[in-house]
Amino acid sequence: MRRNKLGIAFGGGSGRGTGHLGIIKCLEEEGIHPDVITGTSIGALLGSLYAYGISFDQIVAAARDILGTDEFKNLGFEFFADHKKEQHIKRFNSYIKERLIYAKMVITPYITERETLRKVIEKIIPDVNIEDLPISFATATLDLISGKDVFISKGPLIEAVVKAISIAGIFPAWETDGKILVDGGPTANVPVEAAYSLGADKVIGVNLSNKLSRDFELKSAISTNFRVDEIAKFRLNKSQAEKADVLIKPNMESIHWADFSKIDYGIKEGYRAAKEHIKEIRALVRPSLPLRIKRLFSK
Repeated sequence: MRRNKLGIAFGGGSGRGTGHLGIIKCLEEEGIHPDVITGTSIGALLGSLYAYGISFDQIVAAARDILGTDEFKNLGFEFFADHKKEQHIKRFNSYIKERLIYAKMVITPYITERETLRKVIEKIIPDVNIEDLPISFATATLDLISGKDVFISKGPLIEAVVKAISIAGIFPAWETDGKILVDGGPTANVPVEAAYSLGADKVIGVNLSNKLSRDFELKSAISTNFRVDEIAKFRLNKSQAEKADVLIKPNMESIHWADFSKIDYGIKEGYRAAKEHIKEIRALVRPSLPLRIKRLFSK
């Protein structure tokens, strides 16, 4: 009797994605090998490397290398990071840069060119088709026209990851086949349904954004509206993530979404969270009770 086909859905979270690294480390050590991998945003990037067969150590080395490149710095994430603990002058400069970026977002559809993002992805992701990966894989995107989630499980891997990581408003949307695709985080931040659609019997979900932030101020009508949207998105993604058979929730709240520097903390926390669920994960890959009974009486 075959064991259950195991899937893992890596959630989005930008800089918090370092938590995925610790989960990969734990699964490697435990000898647990997923048959299906799906990912949203940073989960798509790291999940694609995992699906390609790259080891934990190699993925971490690649992550550390890319963070120091000019290509990564040109993405501009540092302008969105939390600068509360910086010196006053540095905070002021960051404040000005941030306001200029927000002003640009009001008058343009995106603030960072697609090629800037693609150059970073091409340094990390192998130039292969998804169909050629040894593990079934899909990325999650959102179609702005239909409002539906679009799971990409065929075609060039680099292009699929770039689409899945194209945060709306920061990077250009993708117009293709009558759709306008962006990062799937708003509606499929933990792409559990994508894993089931690829044939997984049981799915591990990894939710990096499992707490609603309390850091907000009612300064304006717009800020109030943003807060309502944030709550709606949080509740939707929570309900989606809970469709997983096992849900791993690393405590990544101390990491700002635009801060990619805390790799060691992310690994430690992801590893700890995965270890807490290791018995449940092992149970997922066992044949179901009817299959075990059938196998028992067939001996």
